[in-house]
Amino acid sequence: MKKFLGFLFLLVTFFSTNAFAQPYPNKPVKIIITYPVGGPADQIARDLAVGLTQNLGQSFVVEAKPGASGSIGTAFVAKAAPDGYTLLVGAGAPHTAVPVFSAKPPYDGVKEFTPILLIIDVPNVMVVAPHIKVNNVKEFIELAKTKPMTFASTGTGSSTHIAGEIFQIETKTKLTHVPYKGATPAITDMLGGHVDVSFLNLSAMLPHIQSGKLRAIGVTAPTRSKALPNVPTLVEQGVKDNTGSWYGLLAPVGIPEDIVKTLQNAAVKYFSQPEVRARIEAGGSELKLLDSKQFRAAMIQEKTELSDLNKILNLKIE
Repeated sequence: MKKFLGFLFLLVTFFSTNAFAQPYPNKPVKIIITYPVGGPADQIARDLAVGLTQNLGQSFVVEAKPGASGSIGTAFVAKAAPDGYTLLVGAGAPHTAVPVFSAKPPYDGVKEFTPILLIIDVPNVMVVAPHIKVNNVKEFIELAKTKPMTFASTGTGSSTHIAGEIFQIETKTKLTHVPYKGATPAITDMLGGHVDVSFLNLSAMLPHIQSGKLRAIGVTAPTRSKALPNVPTLVEQGVKDNTGSWYGLLAPVGIPEDIVKTLQNAAVKYFSQPEVRARIEAGGSELKLLDSKQFRAAMIQEKTELSDLNKILNLKIE
């Protein structure tokens, strides 16, 4: 009898242990984005969710928590349990700009997160609203020196804001900054003629440029975009402005390394498919696929560069 009870105890222990040691993921996973639905973060997050669902056999669901230059959703993920079931598709601004420009940062954008995979880089593009009748940067500068002008951004401290501030310094013009909660509402107001110009992410603006509803006059990148080969860079037009954004997968600090590897490998497998890569690049983004170590190094470097730049710009987020 004692031997039987001992065997029964071992059997129960074995099955209990294995029940708790189920392979990740064993339930749906939430992916938080920090900007409104329809923008670049939403686009890449939904693409990522498709790939992770396919490769890991579990549902990955995208949820938007926009506001405060992306810091609301970012702070939410920073406080989440590091168990792999709350992830973040983050952008550069909430992680490297908000902590630099804020007097009291709501989190540490580097130390409180585990970077998993830097997925894409996206250049910004200078686009004018339909009522601004210019064809290039020179004509815009001439017009801006004769009348008040406004520029839209996806929030204070975002790359789309920084691009506009650098443009003003380089061209000695004055533009009034109009921050939005993301690309989608900014584009809506541009189409409606409520704001004059923007330096938004190319991936968000491309459909409206291709349809002819908005006019692109310069790309903020060292070289021309494959998606807009006929649009010159700002540098070609005499303006030193190379701002852009990255989008990547992150988790709260403390997530187990094996889960990081599982997510990283599944995402790389999906994005490495030729048809997926071609679709992303056709949309104006550059696929990077930097691993956790490379991703962290890129974040630290960007934060340092922004700290130096802000000695000139003196931007502040209240």
